[in-house]
Amino acid sequence: MLQYFATNDKKQLDEIMQDIFGKDFPGKVGYVLSYEDKVIGIAKVSVTPEESHIEFVGISKLYRKKGLGDFFTRSLMNTLSYVSKVIIIEYVADYYLKFGFTKKNKKMVINSEDIVFPSKCGH
Repeated sequence: MLQYFATNDKKQLDEIMQDIFGKDFPGKVGYVLSYEDKVIGIAKVSVTPEESHIEFVGISKLYRKKGLGDFFTRSLMNTLSYVSKVIIIEYVADYYLKFGFTKKNKKMVINSEDIVFPSKCGH
């Protein structure tokens, strides 16, 4: 089963962060992606009614290139679009352009009402 959830389990956050990025998690609460009861992904997000910020998203090397990072990122963006007026990605990546984000001051930005979720089949 594939699921994501927020956690304040610092040991869990540090372990997956070390696996993916080689350093401890910078904070107290993060989102993790679990696949078959194993934590395989991590994201750092900050949320207010005005803006949500995705600071980073990462997937364990063994689980990359399987669409799991795409699932995790889309799920986070979908959830955040119901909470905040604006979603900001704290880095530039062309991946986010297909959802309608624009590049602005070394970040990716979108009004939540403007986000689109294209499917790979084109529907």
